[in-house]
Amino acid sequence: MEFLFELLFELFGEVLLQVLGELLAEWGLHLTRPAERRRPPHPLFTLLGYALLGLGVGALSLLWLPHSLLPSKGLRLANLVLSPLLSGAVLAWIGHWRAQHGSPVPVRNRFMQGLVFAFAMAAVRYGATL
Repeated sequence: MEFLFELLFELFGEVLLQVLGELLAEWGLHLTRPAERRRPPHPLFTLLGYALLGLGVGALSLLWLPHSLLPSKGLRLANLVLSPLLSGAVLAWIGHWRAQHGSPVPVRNRFMQGLVFAFAMAAVRYGATL
């Protein structure tokens, strides 16, 4: 029973680290972006930007937490797949919440941007634990 609790704690800790990194990156983008833009960027450029941002945040997270919280390679691989899906869902939920409250939904509050960011971050962390 203790092993199961420890395993769930480590899995949720790794997922929480990625969601937290994504939310901090979104907050930073929100602070640095001008209030209005004349033309929205092309979606492929935004995806590339989020991938690069995810790689950077993943590398920085290794300075703070250099080892994975997940004990086995199989769990780390599952985290590489599941965490980006969860992070994308969190950003999509934020976008949906903003739309319901009458706020414009920025590009960063879309599922695909969250997925790409979190996958890049998870890939860096996964690669560092091989």
